[in-house]
Amino acid sequence: MPDARTFAARLATHRLDRRVLLRGAAAFGLAACLPGAARAADFPTRPIRLVCPFPPGVSTDVLARAFAKEMSQDLGQAVVVENRPGANGVLASNLVAKAPGDGYTLLFTTGSHIANAAMSSSLQYRALDDFTPLFLAAQSYGLALISAKYDSVPAIVAAAKAAPGKLTYATSGVGNVTHVAGAVFEKLAGIDLTDVPYNSPTLVPDVIGGQVDMTFISTVTAVPLMKTGKVKVLATTGTMRPPTLPDAPTFQQLGYKDFDITGYFGMMAPADLSPHIATILFRALKKAGETKEVRDLLADSSLYPSDLDRQGFEAFLRKDLGYQTTLMQDLGIKLQ
Repeated sequence: MPDARTFAARLATHRLDRRVLLRGAAAFGLAACLPGAARAADFPTRPIRLVCPFPPGVSTDVLARAFAKEMSQDLGQAVVVENRPGANGVLASNLVAKAPGDGYTLLFTTGSHIANAAMSSSLQYRALDDFTPLFLAAQSYGLALISAKYDSVPAIVAAAKAAPGKLTYATSGVGNVTHVAGAVFEKLAGIDLTDVPYNSPTLVPDVIGGQVDMTFISTVTAVPLMKTGKVKVLATTGTMRPPTLPDAPTFQQLGYKDFDITGYFGMMAPADLSPHIATILFRALKKAGETKEVRDLLADSSLYPSDLDRQGFEAFLRKDLGYQTTLMQDLGIKLQ
């Protein structure tokens, strides 16, 4: 595992490269129509299946259903969300990878799709080559570090240095973004924490009750918890303060200049998708993302839209795969 200085340098390089990518990729125009448009003009002629890798009611599912509703109206065919949770999204990704590339099976996923590939070389699919990236639906301001025991990040760092390995943080499983955020925090702060993986709804209650010292959760989940007064939001992991948490500093503002963990949601199709059908789907997704209903949902969920086209989204994913692979190797995290 690299030392803290090398680790921070790698994170800094990624952060700068990604910002250039996000600004530059948006400049590429949408590809013009290619031969075969006559066939594509008939698409879709039946309902479209939109596979969600997480259970009903979670943020990914809610956002997927919002896009599905708007797409249905635009395309004139039902877009039906099918929840296939399990293995941090691997089950859903595998299902879509093996589906025909005809546009009738799509994947609405998160950064976990790339993270899983970065953590394992034994998946039954290739995270990019077996898929057609369509649309970057939204990006997040990162996660929020919450605790019922501690009032600040410096207090956590001081306690952790006084008793290495004693402080705990809850995660949603090995390799989950909550786990990665904690591991990055440990590395950059030079502390030793103990991660406690959860596969149950007791994660947040256990943090509130003090059974676990802290956890990283979505900013949209953190807001109502903070309002109850039962936990404190100590910092966020992105580069900007979320509008919904204006008083919570970012880790970068606290001196951890290379701490930059944000999430994203995107739509993908199986490989070998017709460019014409891909264009039809992209346009429907882009139109859905511009509706008031979806924009309001993004704002309420502490998310913001993207202006990347299909080529820009693919470049974004390839860059993220390289970064995630290096990060997981540095942190020693493997998919179990």
